[in-house]
Amino acid sequence: MRKRRARALALTVLVGLAGCQSVESPNRPAPYEFRASPTDPIFHFPSSQLPVRFWAETTGALQEYVELGVQMWATQFLYGEFWGALVADSLQADVIVRMPGPPPPDAPLTDDPPVQTCIGVTQIPNFVDDGSGQLRFEARIDIEMRWFSGEPSDIANCLARVTAHEIGHAMGIFNHSSDQNDLMAIPVTARRPTARDASTIQTLYHIQTDILPFQP
Repeated sequence: MRKRRARALALTVLVGLAGCQSVESPNRPAPYEFRASPTDPIFHFPSSQLPVRFWAETTGALQEYVELGVQMWATQFLYGEFWGALVADSLQADVIVRMPGPPPPDAPLTDDPPVQTCIGVTQIPNFVDDGSGQLRFEARIDIEMRWFSGEPSDIANCLARVTAHEIGHAMGIFNHSSDQNDLMAIPVTARRPTARDASTIQTLYHIQTDILPFQP
């Protein structure tokens, strides 16, 4: 009776081991380079400064595009390493988003093919030693959005895509992806972060930052 039980137990263990050996790790795409140059210092918002505070002008639907972009990036993380919120006071913000000129035509977002009717620029400030040996930005990160003439839906779609792209830069992805399918490629044709974008931002936020954000 004991021998049979021992053999049955051994068989159970072997089956369990075989099951464990068949488990594979998730297939995650390789991240792309997030620094403008591989020798540059690394930046991302530390967990101690969450939520990242975004201030956006009330021009058109810009605030909605910022909220949408922040939410899309936040969902790429597994453990809440990043999340952001809109604030009413620009002096309390970490990231400023502006849209000079007249407001764009009002139109809902659609799934139409991308048309380049807008552009965005993210200004990354200089950084200095804060006196304790720690590098820190001298100013807030500034994003400027501009739109051109075109169909209202094309303008709205472009502004939403490019705003999300520029938020990716503000989060620390200072480089562009070489894969046109990624949100962080140029020109921006993706509507949301891809698996490669997610792998890149997750990798970045699991490395210690060299530069701290501006401190108001």
